Amino acid sequence: EGIIESLGHEDFKKRHAGQRELLMWGKEDLQGSIKVLYRIYREADNPEVRLRSREVLKALVILKQPLPGQGYLGIQMDTARWKDEEGMMRPAVLITEVRKGTAADLAKLKADDLITGLDDVQFDDLAPTRRLADYIKSKGPGDKITLKVKRGKEHLELTASLRRRPAALDEIVQWGVLPVLPQETEMDEDYFQEWLKKQRKKDRNSPKG
Repeated sequence: EGIIESLGHEDFKKRHAGQRELLMWGKEDLQGSIKVLYRIYREADNPEVRLRSREVLKALVILKQPLPGQGYLGIQMDTARWKDEEGMMRPAVLITEVRKGTAADLAKLKADDLITGLDDVQFDDLAPTRRLADYIKSKGPGDKITLKVKRGKEHLELTASLRRRPAALDEIVQWGVLPVLPQETEMDEDYFQEWLKKQRKKDRNSPKG
């Protein structure tokens, strides 16, 4: 109760700290805390409490989402080659762009990085970009992959936790046409709005007791 009250405190720092504390509490029991927070969000009179409980509720709902569909890394890429220690030319995937807020961005991948392999996948000369794309799509959101990356003279291993693949990507029929994709935050908000709609429908259909 004290945490909820702090969400409406006149001191901004107290409100902010209360919101952070509420999020930490919520992560310990997603199922239970989502129910409690949804009720608070629906019933709160104080607009500040409503706003902040909505933010925490949204974060918890996003964490708990079942994440259907294919994995998504969030890069634009091209085929490339690199010379290994023995002087042999090897196929690789050149990152030409990293989309903000995606799995690739969070994994600290950068434009001009060369991906030389990922997990147990080694690229052969036949379309390494297709091989990488198919492998990512075979994974689900939330799955972790390890990318072998050549950055200048450095050889790195970076881990990416895949996000869900934006539906907009599947609507492109022609190769080479790049869509304007929604930012992760917009996708999360859309998902949360859908979730709220379902909850309200449940509310209407459940007998009042």
